[in-house]
Amino acid sequence: MGHHVVILGGSYAGIAAMRQLSKYPEIQVTLIDQHPYHFLQTEGYELISSSTSFDETIVSLPALCANYDNVTFKHRTIQAIDPQKKVILLNDGEASYEILIIAVGSVTKRFDCDESVYHYSSGAKSLRGAVKLNQFFQHELYKRLESDKKAKENFNIIIGGAGLSGVEIAAGMQYFFNRYYRSNALSCATLHIHLIASRETILYGMHPKIIESANKRLHKLHVKVHTQCRIYSIEHHEVLLSNNSKIPFDFMIFAGGTTTAPCLEDVELQKNQKGQIVVTPYLSTPNYADIFAIGDSAALLDKKGKTLPPTAQTAIQSGEHAAGNILRVLKQKKMKKADMKIKGIAIALGGTYAAIDLGHIRVYGYT
Repeated sequence: MGHHVVILGGSYAGIAAMRQLSKYPEIQVTLIDQHPYHFLQTEGYELISSSTSFDETIVSLPALCANYDNVTFKHRTIQAIDPQKKVILLNDGEASYEILIIAVGSVTKRFDCDESVYHYSSGAKSLRGAVKLNQFFQHELYKRLESDKKAKENFNIIIGGAGLSGVEIAAGMQYFFNRYYRSNALSCATLHIHLIASRETILYGMHPKIIESANKRLHKLHVKVHTQCRIYSIEHHEVLLSNNSKIPFDFMIFAGGTTTAPCLEDVELQKNQKGQIVVTPYLSTPNYADIFAIGDSAALLDKKGKTLPPTAQTAIQSGEHAAGNILRVLKQKKMKKADMKIKGIAIALGGTYAAIDLGHIRVYGYT
């Protein structure tokens, strides 16, 4: 008799698990996602800054799953999960499972402020958000090209969050603005990108050499960096920072953090303060051996118990390892503890400039 594994989420982690399990015809795999595509977030930041095209940022999930005889894709919205009944409530019915993999990822965490602000803002983790940002900035540049008066007006963009996402978006956008205006013999002096860092430095926790090189690059591009301050409140088109300074803004990008996907909020599984599902060293959940959590949905730790950053690398590794442990369970073998590692981090800093940390060596400059 065959086995049935359901994967919730066509994320980096979900796809990695699906590909591993697809190699075994005795396992029927069902992949469920609310979108018919996987959004490549690593490419999405380049879409925002117009450094890549729309089609380079997505993977069709129906087309991908069609390559495997034992994989079925369902374009459905996940509404709830009942671990005791082993049932997933969808927008058009229910789906049962023998083993469940939760890989729904995370969503952008927004600030508490007037809802009207969100008309002039967007997160950067979704395709919808990336396309909205790209179209908005293209339109703004067009208006400035057509009107001398408009070109002289100040235009402030605030990026809340100075981690990897915020820094890459700020550098990519400012580089695009600078290049665009140079090619059209215009000045970009009225366009200001403000990068807000709550810590004493951008890229907090990374190697000092990487932080130094990124700071120098942002300074050269004319990105305005604000450190040791948080966005305290937002009213109309003005941001009040925790250091009592105010910045007028025309558009805001939320890149300061993530939170759990809505479908996991009421699931009866143990979670950490960020809403991520707590997992065992085998990536199964403590109370339900038939449920695994991977990628951004899970509180992933390395062998020393240190929290792993939510990167595509760790997501893919967790997906592959969870699939391996599921195969071991089905073959009545002992599961293996996960050993996920960050093999290196590359930070795109506008154009062909990048900073790369390989652990034992760090390089930065034009590639």
